[in-house]
Amino acid sequence: MKNLEIQKICIIGNIASGKTRLANKLSKKYKISVTHVDSIQFDQKLNIKNQELTRLALNDIQKNNQWIIDGYGPLDLLEKRFQQADQIIFLDPPVIFNFFWLTYRMIKIIFKPRLELPLGSTELNWKHIKKMYLTVWKIHKKMRPEVIKILSRDMFKHKVIIQNTDSTLV
Repeated sequence: MKNLEIQKICIIGNIASGKTRLANKLSKKYKISVTHVDSIQFDQKLNIKNQELTRLALNDIQKNNQWIIDGYGPLDLLEKRFQQADQIIFLDPPVIFNFFWLTYRMIKIIFKPRLELPLGSTELNWKHIKKMYLTVWKIHKKMRPEVIKILSRDMFKHKVIIQNTDSTLV
């Protein structure tokens, strides 16, 4: 696919797989703004917001001519996003990497909070940290197989990039 044809990019993957870093690089390369699903889906205390509000916000973004969406959001919207996307990037490193990169992230945020989260939120509490590690495993065991099944459909195969390592896509 020529770069000029890429206007809508969907980036998915487990926690700490590099979605945000890649989204920001692609945003600079293609001059397309990024939507970090975490900033829409979570409130300041990092609890999941009303899913209908998240759906409405993502649907509005997906109506635009250009977008980069980093993250999953409500799963019932995911297949529609895949259909609309020009390119789907599935970051799928071995799950041990996700645990390692999550640990690295937890150390980094002591000094600098993640900008893609709601303003004023903090990940530095035991309840949230525990939840993130448990979620890495749940995504790997439950969501990942379903996503792979969806992405293997003929209608998506031509626009899917599966990245299993940390090598650069940009």
